[in-house]
Amino acid sequence: MCGRYVLKASTFEMQKHFHLDEVPQWTARYNIAPMQAAPIIQSIAPRKLLVAQWGLLPHWTKDVKIAHQLINARSETISAKAAFRDLLSSHRCIVPADGFYEWHREGKQRLPHFIHRGDSALLSMAGLWSRWRSPDGLDVETFTIITAAANDDMKELHERMPIFFTDEQRTLWLSDTRDEAAVKELLKAPLAKQLTLTAVSTHVNSVQVDDERCLEPPATVQLRLL
Repeated sequence: MCGRYVLKASTFEMQKHFHLDEVPQWTARYNIAPMQAAPIIQSIAPRKLLVAQWGLLPHWTKDVKIAHQLINARSETISAKAAFRDLLSSHRCIVPADGFYEWHREGKQRLPHFIHRGDSALLSMAGLWSRWRSPDGLDVETFTIITAAANDDMKELHERMPIFFTDEQRTLWLSDTRDEAAVKELLKAPLAKQLTLTAVSTHVNSVQVDDERCLEPPATVQLRLL
């Protein structure tokens, strides 16, 4: 799964990497959590960066609490879930990220790791978006991150991970095609290799924390008795 991630890239870096024409100002974030706002790129406007809420609200829902359950969408069951099945043809998006966090349990401890590319390049996470209208008539853009079974790099930490696209895959995902078979094939492609797993400080464990210290090395070395 993906329950916390990092986007510390500058506005200029995102504009250059994703070939964007329209980019809002963005302040580096080191611990983005569900229900918070973060940038996405929609397939209906592939050269524009838009800030949306992480946690999908289907246009038909009357219960905003459902967003907490829809921060991730399993690639294998997208077509079967009411919240997602109508979005694949025309409501695709990319979620830019520098990397994401996952935790490894050792006893009662939750030890965080930062998963990122070894060359520190930006990642393109696959997502779906929806526009929800509040009771007072306000339109709210929301999104979910699509996950798949973890690859060999990630299995030691968690059984699920986000789907990352290459530049070529991202172009098709953000195109105006409504060929669901073609876009579904993208979700079956081999997941990104050469990911780097870096142990980081438990400072990141709290969703109230959002600063550079989240990416610092652990304060103490964890020793195991043999």
